[in-house]
Amino acid sequence: MDINDVRKVESTSVCPRVKLVTLGTCLKKDQRSQILTADSNDHPHSFHFFAAHLSQDYLIFRTPEINGSLKTISFFAFLLQNKEKDYTNLVLTLFLLLHFLILTVSALNSNGLALLSLMRRWTSVPPSITSSWNGSDSTPCSWVGIICSSSTHNVIYLNLTGYAISDRLGPEIAHLENLQILDLSDNSFSGVIPSQLSNCTLLESLDLSQNFFAGEIPYSLKNLQSLKKLSLYNNILSGEIPQWLFQISHLETIFLDHNGFNGLIPWNVGNLSEVLSLWLDSNQLSGTIPDSIGNCSKLEQLGLSENQFVGVFPKSLNVLDNLVILDISNNSLVGNIHFGLGNCKNLESLALSYNGFIGELPQGLGNCSSLNELAIVGNQLTGNIPSSYGLLDNLSLLYLTENQLSGRIPAELGKCKSLTELNLYRNQPEGEIPSELGMLSELQNLELFENHLSGELKNLESIILYDNQFFGVISQGLGVNSSLQILDLMNNQFTGQAPPNLCYRKHLGVLNLGQNHLQGSIPSDVGNCPTLWRLILSHNNLSGVLPEFPESPNLSFMFIRDNNITGKIHQAWGTAPISLTSICP
Repeated sequence: MDINDVRKVESTSVCPRVKLVTLGTCLKKDQRSQILTADSNDHPHSFHFFAAHLSQDYLIFRTPEINGSLKTISFFAFLLQNKEKDYTNLVLTLFLLLHFLILTVSALNSNGLALLSLMRRWTSVPPSITSSWNGSDSTPCSWVGIICSSSTHNVIYLNLTGYAISDRLGPEIAHLENLQILDLSDNSFSGVIPSQLSNCTLLESLDLSQNFFAGEIPYSLKNLQSLKKLSLYNNILSGEIPQWLFQISHLETIFLDHNGFNGLIPWNVGNLSEVLSLWLDSNQLSGTIPDSIGNCSKLEQLGLSENQFVGVFPKSLNVLDNLVILDISNNSLVGNIHFGLGNCKNLESLALSYNGFIGELPQGLGNCSSLNELAIVGNQLTGNIPSSYGLLDNLSLLYLTENQLSGRIPAELGKCKSLTELNLYRNQPEGEIPSELGMLSELQNLELFENHLSGELKNLESIILYDNQFFGVISQGLGVNSSLQILDLMNNQFTGQAPPNLCYRKHLGVLNLGQNHLQGSIPSDVGNCPTLWRLILSHNNLSGVLPEFPESPNLSFMFIRDNNITGKIHQAWGTAPISLTSICP
């Protein structure tokens, strides 16, 4: 039989040429029996031809080692065409070996083969993946990061987050057409997002965040109409946010923040009737915030900070009753803050800092009963702090610094029992600090510096109040049971003695009591503070001997001039190791 005879038989074969087959797949049971038991005289070269034909044309092998073996087997099979010698026994042995090889290496399904092809593109793959992704398995269902359908064994879930994988995501991803969840976040993938992802039309969650993907969002991804979550944050994507993205009606979560997107927010953002979270912050977006965003009635989280938005505060945001987080800080918005006019009972965090807002603080924010964080820093706000803010029982952080607020600090703020930080510095308030603030047991950080405040402080625990006009005796129990890290009361009118136990819990790093009218000696426990690195007691009336500092190895700056302190500096430390680099005695 010559090669033309082989081609003729191939053309009439009922088996597809691309199908992986095992021994005798193309033959009926009785035919297989006849071939394997045939006498060479009755059926000259029947087995010879079948072996050659099968080994060359019906088998697809996936590894170089097996391909090499098959070439050897094929060589011997073609020898059978030599009618002068009978190689039947030899080739029968080789043919059985071929059968074993087929059963051993050809079982992995198409999803598994696609995954292995993807992995071959990666230049950094941890051993936990390479050891698990075994090409000899029949399916990839037991591999790391894989979940399959129990009925079809197709891959429906691929999660390789945080494996430090690098290089590109290849087009082979298209072969995982049953994929529902794809999470490759927190790796080092680079290049463009493959357009072939559009073939995964069942995708409900796509997370490629915290990688190095570049370029635009592929237009082909508009085919992913089942998508509920799209997370692409922390990449280097660019271009405009496509309008078609906001036509995917099932989207609930969109994270596009921390990229290089530019242009406008698409006008059809209001089509996102199911969206719960929309984060577009830290891009280069410009223009105005569309009023249509008020149509996103289920919206709970909206992040638009650190862009280049202009215009006024959208009043349509007042109709978003489910809003929990609103952050539009670090833009160029102007005008009055028209917020708190509607139902804001679910709002927990509001950040409007570093814009150009003018006018007064919104009174209506007092109705946002769930508010936990309020930050309106670095604007041009004037007027008083509304007393209605005292109704915010859940308020923990209140930042109103760097404005032009005036008047008295409302005593009603003392009703905010959850308040831990109150920052009002660089404004123009006047009068005495309300004594009610001293009764806030949760208050950890009070920053009122560079104001025109005065009065007597009582019971405050953690304070940054430099450059004011406070007077009176600093509470002698200030440090007890506290975790003070910074105490800065410089340039006020305090009298009496410096309180002891300021380093009670060994957390104090900075102690600045300079430029007051303090008397007495330096508390001895200051020298037993291992965390202290900056000590300023200058320009007071302190006296006595400089205490020893046997347990202050981190102290690098000491300023104690213009007092009546005596003693020798080198004796204060003895042999203790210190890092003192600046001293002004």
